[in-house]
Amino acid sequence: MKIYLVRHAESVGNLKGSLVSTTDFGLTEKGKKQSQRLGEFLNEELKAKKLTTYCSPLLRAKQTLQEMLSCIDACDVTVTEIPELKEMDLGILEGMPFDEQVIRYPDINIGNGLSHLSAPDGECYRDIKRRIEQFYNTHIDGSEDENIVIVSHGITLRVLVNTILQRPDEDVNCLNWFENTAQTVLAYDEEKGGFYLDKLNDYSHLKELVTANYKDWGFFAAKDAYLKRIVGE
Repeated sequence: MKIYLVRHAESVGNLKGSLVSTTDFGLTEKGKKQSQRLGEFLNEELKAKKLTTYCSPLLRAKQTLQEMLSCIDACDVTVTEIPELKEMDLGILEGMPFDEQVIRYPDINIGNGLSHLSAPDGECYRDIKRRIEQFYNTHIDGSEDENIVIVSHGITLRVLVNTILQRPDEDVNCLNWFENTAQTVLAYDEEKGGFYLDKLNDYSHLKELVTANYKDWGFFAAKDAYLKRIVGE
């Protein structure tokens, strides 16, 4: 079994310079192209195969999956919207400019402080982990699907990766933000009875469609910090 975890493509909300979680923005034209590019990139690997897909019910995730699938020649595709895959509800932080959040709520660190994050009037890390575990136990654990594609959001995907790999909560703080339409691939090891990391935040397909200044805002942890945590065992 392989699980392809994909962060949604560029949405209108990504261009606002503010925190966005539950507000339901659609994709930009660039975002549609990013999604199609990933679909084309994965087509050789997934064509003529049965494909099970899950996505957040938010528009930017649904559109990303739709555009991807339009470029993948899979023979049998099941699409299911999963409420548990929605982005973390950031409460009163929603729509707040990044710079303002740092000033008004200096103790909130969504990057390397995610494992103990609690958004005012919103969700906390434990809320996200509980619903991710519910999704995993219901749809992934024990599944006989060979290829699963999951399209979700920046915070939710970081928690999902950490949960599937059965890592300690604090390890999630070493996962950098995934680029739009980056794929993180988890493969199942039959002998060991668990998943291992095959690809992490792979956005090599984007080329000229990469997000401007992504490396300036997307990386807050040391290079390969998450991989070192795993290998360190």
